[in-house]
Amino acid sequence: MTVRFHLTCLATLLPYHQRPAALEALLGVDPALFHMGFDPPTPVTEAILRLGGARLQAALAGAVRSGDTQRALCALDIPEVDAALRDNDQVDYGTTRLLRLRDPAAAALGRGYHPGHHQAALLSGDPDLVAAALVDRRGEHRPTTRAAAWATLRAHGGTARVRAVAAEPTGHDDPTDADIARACGEADPEPFLETALELRLGTGALLRALRAAHRGDRAPRVVRRATEHILREPYRIDWALIAAARLGRRLPRTAAEVLAGRPDCPPEVAVVLRTGQPARPGRPLPPPAPEPAPPERYRPPRSTWLPAWKPPGDTGPLGASADSARHALRTMTVAFDAREDPAAATLDHLGAVIERGQLSAFEAAPLVRPASLLTSWVGQGSGWGSVSHAAWSGRAALHVETAALLARWSDGGVSAERWVALGSRLRHCPGSLPELLAEVAAAHPEAPDGLTA
Repeated sequence: MTVRFHLTCLATLLPYHQRPAALEALLGVDPALFHMGFDPPTPVTEAILRLGGARLQAALAGAVRSGDTQRALCALDIPEVDAALRDNDQVDYGTTRLLRLRDPAAAALGRGYHPGHHQAALLSGDPDLVAAALVDRRGEHRPTTRAAAWATLRAHGGTARVRAVAAEPTGHDDPTDADIARACGEADPEPFLETALELRLGTGALLRALRAAHRGDRAPRVVRRATEHILREPYRIDWALIAAARLGRRLPRTAAEVLAGRPDCPPEVAVVLRTGQPARPGRPLPPPAPEPAPPERYRPPRSTWLPAWKPPGDTGPLGASADSARHALRTMTVAFDAREDPAAATLDHLGAVIERGQLSAFEAAPLVRPASLLTSWVGQGSGWGSVSHAAWSGRAALHVETAALLARWSDGGVSAERWVALGSRLRHCPGSLPELLAEVAAAHPEAPDGLTA
């Protein structure tokens, strides 16, 4: 993963039109290049989306975590990319929905299966999405889930569409699906379909589930939580039957309390549920329960990895003059921070030297050793973001100059052999970036056959 991180940071610094060629070459050596546990920097994904070929886009689709990037890849409508997205176990619900609607049969075979996404599709109320989700026979769902999906399909497409979906080949033994298939085999399937759905969605099924939640020696809070969970399922509630069950003492008290608090509970039924007796004539009914407040949309906290402007920090071993900084950079390696060696010259010291004006980034970038520390610090997502959000920083200036070094070296195009050689040497090269580039050029002096435009 560390090597892949260094390579994607390097790709961020390459000229925009050359990034796909470099990534293609590196992908030939490491097919799992993008499997890092996090997404590549934005410039890499943008170049792949706009200029990359199907192989490169499919490799990204198999590992990407960002929902926006997943949907952008899905919008390309390339079979190889869609197949990689279906096998990506980090795919989000919005992308899964698009893939199901595009090819239900293929979506039912993808390795990146999410039971929660499947259940959400079955309960979505969208007949096309529901039909696509019903074709997928994987997972174990509550009886109400698939029954609600069949009810949606029946309500929007009638018996003909229910029959068409029920006739799809199945390798999953679900009782609800089996009942629907038997009902579709009847000459007049409507009564049989209604019976099959009522068996799992009707008020009788709800009462059975509520009584089952009260069995055993469960604590009251556990019973209440189980009752609330049951009432979130898509049962068809007949309030007259609920009132009759309460009057006949066949409805548990906790269930009655929870049902009485539902916004859709009629006032006269709420009286029966609370008191166990019918509403008295002439006595005003209680107002209906208030509608629950809609849940607030989650908004992630603002990122703080790019600080506001601050005075330049300490230059440490790099000294207070341009000559001392040059001498230190020529004789010392730069460390990420001072945790291992308090006397080391660190990236913070380097940034302070540039921000103080002692040394320009144009002079500093070719002197920094090792090369991988420089490219990975300025090429990762936060380093690339510094260019637009913290342009005053030494890190932003180093990003620009490091990218310029690579652009001058590539000079319009580099062979795949050179890209591979650059990637394989980067991690362990002790020298500066110009030294690394000269080493790669010396190892592959021949003119490249197919330069990338």
